[in-house]
Amino acid sequence: MIKKLLILITSTAGLMFWWHSAIAELPAKGQLAPAFSLPDQNGKVHALKDFAGAWTVLYFYPKDDTPGCTKEACSFRDDLHKLETLGAKVVG
Repeated sequence: MIKKLLILITSTAGLMFWWHSAIAELPAKGQLAPAFSLPDQNGKVHALKDFAGAWTVLYFYPKDDTPGCTKEACSFRDDLHKLETLGAKVVG
């Protein structure tokens, strides 16, 4: 479970940076995510460094009301307690 969580974090961070710059390199598997900051839905800016020392899951989805995204969002909702029990913070 921890290994999957680390892969998810690395992959999500890599995809986010790829989206902003087609020439940016994706992090290698197992590599730490690069530093970044993003605003939340209320405009408050959060930086990855704010979550240092803890497992962090960054959750993004491309479009509302699509079957895949809805299923993924429900999975995060249903498993939130399990992730928090492992010490992970889910953001997104």
